[in-house]
Amino acid sequence: MKRINNFTQHNETKKSALIEPSDQEVADAEKFLEEGKDPSWDMKDFGFFYVDVSGKYSVYYTLWRFKPKTRTAYQFITNLSTDFKTAIEKAKKAAGRVPVIIDRLGTQAGMFRTAKAELISFGKYRGKTLGDVFVENPQYITWLYKNYDGKSPDRFERIKYYNDLYWETITKKNIEESKSQFQGKVGEKITVEVEVYNVVRQGDSETNFTNKCKMVDDAGNKYMTYNIGTNKNILKGDKVKLTAKVKDHREVLGIKFTSLNYCKIAWNLREDVEKYNV
Repeated sequence: MKRINNFTQHNETKKSALIEPSDQEVADAEKFLEEGKDPSWDMKDFGFFYVDVSGKYSVYYTLWRFKPKTRTAYQFITNLSTDFKTAIEKAKKAAGRVPVIIDRLGTQAGMFRTAKAELISFGKYRGKTLGDVFVENPQYITWLYKNYDGKSPDRFERIKYYNDLYWETITKKNIEESKSQFQGKVGEKITVEVEVYNVVRQGDSETNFTNKCKMVDDAGNKYMTYNIGTNKNILKGDKVKLTAKVKDHREVLGIKFTSLNYCKIAWNLREDVEKYNV
């Protein structure tokens, strides 16, 4: 992780009140937070993260989410650190491309808390809050969301909040960074040369199966299909030329996919290499 320069090192021991950072420290931190921010993000409609740096009654710098037009606009995420530099780095990691604002007014000072519904009571994150895990390992939140079988609606609602927050951030990042564009018109037959980067074999026998694949061409355009290479072993990393019909265009987490069906493989580079021993 890129380090922030010129920050005063604070004592990491627990204090009754934090030392408020200097104007220069805040200026350096704001410059750091600007790097990698999504320039198209509409804070008025989609909100933002902010770090409470007020030392009044506080033990930790804390991370919050402000999301307008919601029942509870201010959402506490997690305690960050007793050290300002570390707190800013953790906040940026959690927010991804969503803007992070430093709140020197301390509007939420002293309000951080560990709600009962936030505590994890099992596994490697036992004793930590959902907000802590969101900052450290957001993928674990998605696992909790898919596998939660508890009886507390409040707890499930909090897990869902962090899960939605994670995928919202991923989607915005994909929209900003993906080069993929829709190819062809629905119903049109196209020929493409692609590399398979994800494959799931589906079927109940060695002679009756299909391959669900995701593929990408040299221009970065992405494709998906459920029936490429019927009864053939298609592997991740295979480079193939195929003809297919455009089934539809769909956007998944901000990435544009051209969905194909009736796929016929003209050649598979790996099979040709094996066949002719080249």
